Amino acid sequence: MILHPLFAYATVLLALVVFVLYTLSLSLLKNSQAFRYALVLHGFLIVVALLSVLAGFSVSAVPLVQSKAPFVWMFPHKWNGILLLLYTLFSFLFLWFKGESAGNKGLLVSVVGILIVLFQLFTGWMLRLVFFS
Repeated sequence: MILHPLFAYATVLLALVVFVLYTLSLSLLKNSQAFRYALVLHGFLIVVALLSVLAGFSVSAVPLVQSKAPFVWMFPHKWNGILLLLYTLFSFLFLWFKGESAGNKGLLVSVVGILIVLFQLFTGWMLRLVFFS
């Protein structure tokens, strides 16, 4: 059974929630409680993103996927997924150690995270359109 869509959708949704919560807590809310919620959800995000990447590797080994997926969408989707996992891990470490004193750097980290997640969502949906067209 292929579990990549289950973990991938959870990863994208959780990553958007986490990075938007960081953005709000560091800019508009100035609320330590929102930042703590974002840190806890970020910890869950690391686990879900790891499962998503591992499930994605199993999907890429399927011969039908190898024959039907175009390189122009598969290559960036795969490597952006790995980048999203690493970015999630390192941004968690940065924001954990810096805390709310991250300031503008923390805000930049969260905005870049949102952009990476949106690119991953876009390339994933392009691959999905190839298979269902």
